[in-house]
Order: sequence, then C-alpha cells, then structure tokens
Amino acid sequence: MQYKCETKVRVLPDHMIGWRRLRNRLLRGLAFGLLLLASSALFAQKNTIELSPLVARSSVISPMDPQTQISVALVLPLSDAIGAADLVRRLSDRKDPSYKKFLTPQEFAARYGGNAEDFAVLKAWAAANELAVVHESLARTILTVRGSVQRFQELFATQLNNYRDPDGREFYSAVSRPIVPDAIAAKVTGVIGLTNSVQKAPLAKAYKRFGENPVAPADHPEFAGTGPGGAYSASDLRSLYLIPNFGGVTPQTVAIFEQGGFYASDVAKYLQTMKLPNPPVKVIGVDGFDGKVDDNDVELEAVLDIDMAIGINPDVHKVLVYEDGVDAFPVALLDALDQVATDNNAQVLSISYGQDEYLEGDAALAAENTALTQLGAQGVTVFASAGDNGAYGDTGTEFYPARLNVIDPGSQPLLTCVGGTSLFAGAHQSFLGEVVWDDLGLGDGATGGGVSSYWAIPDYQFLVDTTRNGGSSTMRNVPDVAAVGDPETGVAVYSKINGGWIQIGGTSVSAPIWAGYTSILNAGCEYLGEARLGQLNNFAYFTLFYPPLYAVNNGTNGSAVLFGTPGYNAGFFYNNCAGNGSLEGGGFAFQVINMNWVGASGPFSIKTAEVTDSTLTVTWTKSKGAVGYVLLLGRGTDAIHRETFVTKDTKFVFTNLPTQTTGYVEVQAMPGYYSPEGFNFKTK
Repeated sequence: MQYKCETKVRVLPDHMIGWRRLRNRLLRGLAFGLLLLASSALFAQKNTIELSPLVARSSVISPMDPQTQISVALVLPLSDAIGAADLVRRLSDRKDPSYKKFLTPQEFAARYGGNAEDFAVLKAWAAANELAVVHESLARTILTVRGSVQRFQELFATQLNNYRDPDGREFYSAVSRPIVPDAIAAKVTGVIGLTNSVQKAPLAKAYKRFGENPVAPADHPEFAGTGPGGAYSASDLRSLYLIPNFGGVTPQTVAIFEQGGFYASDVAKYLQTMKLPNPPVKVIGVDGFDGKVDDNDVELEAVLDIDMAIGINPDVHKVLVYEDGVDAFPVALLDALDQVATDNNAQVLSISYGQDEYLEGDAALAAENTALTQLGAQGVTVFASAGDNGAYGDTGTEFYPARLNVIDPGSQPLLTCVGGTSLFAGAHQSFLGEVVWDDLGLGDGATGGGVSSYWAIPDYQFLVDTTRNGGSSTMRNVPDVAAVGDPETGVAVYSKINGGWIQIGGTSVSAPIWAGYTSILNAGCEYLGEARLGQLNNFAYFTLFYPPLYAVNNGTNGSAVLFGTPGYNAGFFYNNCAGNGSLEGGGFAFQVINMNWVGASGPFSIKTAEVTDSTLTVTWTKSKGAVGYVLLLGRGTDAIHRETFVTKDTKFVFTNLPTQTTGYVEVQAMPGYYSPEGFNFKTK
C-alpha cells in the first residue's frame, strides 16, 4: 500500500529569543559579580559565619560531646566564575563554536579552578591544626576537613549544641556566629558544617505498607496500578509515560545521591518482581563513608531512587550510588556533587533530598552552584526534587500566615527541578491525565514549587511567561518539569526494614523517573552521532513552542484556608506547580533529539508504507550524510499517543499496533535535515 507524503516543516523562532539571551547574559554576569563581591565583603568585614535561622526558634537539647567527629567544608572561589558560567551557557547554544564541547575535570580545573596557592595554605593550616582532610576537589574549590567538636570550637571561637526544631527534628549548630581564623579568612568564601539545619534530608513519603505478600485489589477506583498492592509498577510508568525502548543502544550511567546505605537485596527483590534486568549498582562512599545502613528513611529513599532509575530505563548500563551517611546534609551534598564531577563517570545525576533554601545559607548555596557549574561544563544532566510540602517548604507552616519557601538544591538554576503530580490511569495502563499533587488537607503533602529568594531568573525562563500563573519575572521559578509524586497514586517499592512492599510517593519519585528517562535520550543522541544533552532546561523550555509534555493545568500546591497564605495555581503554559508539564516520553524525545543536532544531512523521501492488521513497515531513500534516523509514531483519535524510535537503517517495522487505528509517522534524518516528511496511516 502506497501513501502520499504530506511534508511538515518546523521553523525555530530564533528572532523571538535573541534579545532575551543578550539581556540575560548581562544579568547573569552582573549576578555572579555581585555574588562574588558579597562573599568577599562578608569575610573581609565581619569574618564570621552566618547562623541557621532555626537556632533562634529551636530548643537546646545539650552541648555536643567534645570528642564527636564532624566534617567542615572550606570553600574557595573559582578563578573565573563568570567565565565558567558563560561557558555552561555557550555549551547549549547551537550557534556557538563551543556547543557540546564538554570539558574533562582536568580541563575545568586548569581553566577555572581555584587558586592553587590558597588551596595549599588551607591544607597546611588543616595539618597544623590536626584536622584530617577527607575530601579535596580536583578543581581546588572544596577542602573538607574532619576533627573533634572541641577542636572546631577552639579554632572558630564558638560553642556547638544539639537542638530540636519546632517540628521535632534534631540538628547541631554553633550557638553564636563562628569566627573564621585569621590564617584562612582571606582565602575562603565559605565555611560549611558548623551551623547546620538538618542532619539528613530525604523526601520520600510512604503511603501504604502492604507487607511481604501484598494482593493487588480487583477494583481500584483511583488508578489502575498493576504492581504489588495495586500501586504503579515499572511497566505501568513506562506505558503511561510512553518511555522509548532504546536506552541500551549506547551505554549510559546514572548517578544517585544518598545520605546513607541501603540493602542490595531490597533492590534485587524489586527488580525480580518487576521482571527487570539487574544492572551493576556500585556504591561509592563519599568522605570515607562505609555504606552502613542506620536510617530507615534513608534506606527507603535509596531503594526508591535506584528502583525508579532502572524501572524507567531497564537497559541502563550502570547505576552509581554516591553515599555520605556521616556528614550533615550541606556538607554531604556538596562533597557528593564534587565527587560525581571528579569521577566523571555518569551522564545523569538524581538528587531526592533537600531543605528550605533559606536554611542552607548563602555560602552553601554559592558552593553548590560552583559544583553544579563544573557538572554543567562536563555535560552532566542534574535533576533534583521540588519538595513535598507544597509552596511552604519544610518550615513555612510553622508560622501563621504561612511563609512561602522553595527548597535547595531544587531551586539551583543549573539543574532541572522536578515537581509532583497525581497520575490517573485507565484500563490497560491507558493515560487518563494528571493534576497537581496536593494532599495538604489530608496530611500527605503536596508538590513543592514557587520562587527563589536567592537566584535571579535564568536565561531559559525568559523563553516563557513565568508570570501568567503567579510566578516571578525576575527570580528563579521552580519546578521546571513534573511527574507522578502523589503518594495516593504512588509507586510500589520494596524495603524489608520498612515492612516489605510499600506504596510511596513524593518528588523523590518524580526526580529519578526523569533521570532514568534522560539516560534513554542520551543513548539515542549518542547512537545517532550526537553529543549527550547536558543542561536539560535548554530543551524543556524551548520545546514549549511545540508542546511535547503532558499539560498539568489543574490544581494548587497550597491552601489559604488551612495556612492563611495561598500557594501557586496550575494553569495553561508554565506554572509553579508542574513547570512546563509532565513527562510525555515519546513526543519529548523526538523534539529533543532533533534539537540536539549539529550540522545537516541531505534530503530524502518516503518510498513505501505497508500496513497489515498490526504492523506498519516504512522504507525511505537514504539521506546523504545521515548517520541515522529518528521516527515519531503518533496514534489515537488525536494522535496524542506518540512514540519515538531510532535506527541506522532506511527501513523500520512498527509492530503490535491495535487494529483499526489511525495515526501518522514522521521520519527525521540525523544530523538535522530539518524538513521531516510525514504520512497518515490506518491499520486494518
């Protein structure tokens, strides 16, 4: 059967964004300049370290044991922070000569690393004061030292106490602002670890515990999960989100940050039950952590993160789990980010931890941004959760009216922040739709999202109207994208110490889902002769001109009735609940792989399209210079069920198509012959 091709042409609207890019270059340069000046002023004039705002609102439990060992990170600036930030931007600009020419860790250190003499002074100071070096960054921006509480109290002229915050969480912090020793005061821009807000910050939210042998309910009124207990299985998520199946065409490694150990047997049981492969899961201890399992919440978080990454991409080559279960959250996160950058073995990193941005403090936020700048320069795509307590963050509802907060690292501009939705499915895992996750009235949380009080609006957010649904035109808006997070429409995971099979949610689910999915996109790009994606936000916002994400237009992440302050509302286009939308794996993959190209191949044409009851075979002429092709199959009444495929042949066979189905196919030559030919079809 022959079909006449109906050519479709897309034109990228560069004229619409040129002036915005120019404006943002100026704003970004100014922002980094002001940040460096502010950091210099802080240490030159006051020579003190800011306290956590929680100290004044928390009760003292006891002085810390003087012999307790703690870690403190000494932070140095990059030699050219503005140049490094500009490089990250240029790496995503297809018109720039630096496009996708990612650096190695050694190249980044040589070009932008901290001052070598200052770094040597810090090391000598640590040795002279009997502090053990547990982490030193290749880029000479972080030196983490470990010593007794007593030694740090003497060196920084303060007292360290154990505290309990208004929600009952325990932490330790200095009583008064620590004073930076004169010997290092002029060298460092931050000292992190003496004024902590939380020790550990996992975000997973358990909903139902099914035990060791759950039975899936015959009738589930809310959604149609096929996993243990009726929760969503890995195959459910892949079907609902139309995840492509080419994740193994080139090897991909996903890194995951954790604040403690997990039992490999829990992951193995999940994979076996879900009929998934068992790829290598390698644990990397950060700052000497030995992998001990001593926190049930962290163990549950860890197995959830690993399960989701593999469940979405069963063909992932390897999962690297970066664990630091000893250090306080700000130090653990910072050193793990740096370790991922130094190792340079992963293409994607997922972070499902966080606390309110203002609790981290300026020094920690700036230090994380430096580490994320290096990861961006090396082409690592980073995802972080948006938080699980709605627009109020961890501490906003301790006040009335409630205060609005966003969490770190989710608000960092050099990563992709992932919000949470309620996901509804029909029979045979058919997608019914998503709304904003908001169970605040039931005590089961809501997706984080809002406006940063620290970071200026990044250039990619100039591409959309961030104010349409109540966001900011001047500050960073979060989240960027979304996926399922509602515990009531949650996923199944297994953790023996937490009771067996559990239905679980939180943006701890949505972030690793996107990480696993992006590893598939990277596999397809590299298979077709392209570089990996790097910063995903440059695609997540630009593709809004041809919407390839599921729209999440209904719901809110707050309640004025309960807390006296409204949250943010969903709505058409960008919103501070679900960002640009939820994961529609087929259409987004086709757009992103097309947008990632460099160069161009020659024209081609469809030769034949043969249809049987459940099979569609398409052949086309060879495109001169093409190294491969990407295909989009759309089917259904509105062709909204879109799937993406890659091949190096000039023939492709689509199988298992439902009978009496209409749809269309587009074939795109790679690199970038940007006049895709398409045709309509109907199975018999």
